[in-house]
Amino acid sequence: MLNLNGIARIIKMRTSFLSPYPKELKNLLETAILKRLQKEKRGQGYGIDYKPFLTVRDVPSKGRVHRRPALTHNRIVHLLSDLELAVFLLFDWSESVTDIREQFPLNPEATINISKRLGIKHPAYKGILQVMTTDFLIDMEIDGLLVSHAVSVKYADHLEDERTLEKQEIERRFWEKEEVAWYGFTEQDVPVTSVKNIRWLAPHMHSYDLEVSERMSIFERIAKVLDGNSEERLPVPLRELDEKYAQAPGAHLQYFRHLAAQHAFLWDIHGTLHSKLKAKDIELSEHWLNREANYVHAK
Repeated sequence: MLNLNGIARIIKMRTSFLSPYPKELKNLLETAILKRLQKEKRGQGYGIDYKPFLTVRDVPSKGRVHRRPALTHNRIVHLLSDLELAVFLLFDWSESVTDIREQFPLNPEATINISKRLGIKHPAYKGILQVMTTDFLIDMEIDGLLVSHAVSVKYADHLEDERTLEKQEIERRFWEKEEVAWYGFTEQDVPVTSVKNIRWLAPHMHSYDLEVSERMSIFERIAKVLDGNSEERLPVPLRELDEKYAQAPGAHLQYFRHLAAQHAFLWDIHGTLHSKLKAKDIELSEHWLNREANYVHAK
């Protein structure tokens, strides 16, 4: 059971300046930004109802931007770089993560006060104060407790810039006061093999919506052919099934990816890249073997 005190603290922190809407902010921000916060309810909501303060249309990006559905809450998330995508994939895949909010706005009154105390210029554009954001606010359930983590995503070479470090310090101190753990993430922290495997699996989580008898039949036939071809690369025994069951080429590989995304087939995704998988590397889920799996139906 979740700790209710922890939930109350997190909700209080999230809504401390967005709801109810304080009049003091009118003296700090321009009308367009106020509209984004107030009328469009940017940075508010939870799960599928959350609206990021910044979207891919709001800011110019030096790299590629991404809009993609999240497994965690089935909402389209807005990611402003390839690095943000990589970090998002890691959290979205984790079963302990219960919510992900990207481009989360920070209380401008608080960040302005922090910048004054530190003697650091607050972010502004053409003299107009801007609302600072954290790339990700992650909710996780750990040992029955709901905890939040704030995550800042920056390429390593950007951290060589003094101004970037100043803004990072304002952000870090904001979350320190909120008693929320804050982490910096660079491309050097990204487990490349893990991300490649997740990118290979995640799009297939909902590629089928199989009833019990069909999914168990497919699971059992794949399990049997893998057991009989332990030294073969994964595609080889799956091609045998395509031929045996008169399926189109690649059909059973797609089934495998779907069921592996559903945690029916397991392997060390942090250590072995999917393209190098052999049948012997793959384990069968005990939950699936015992017919106790929690199959996630397409929404």
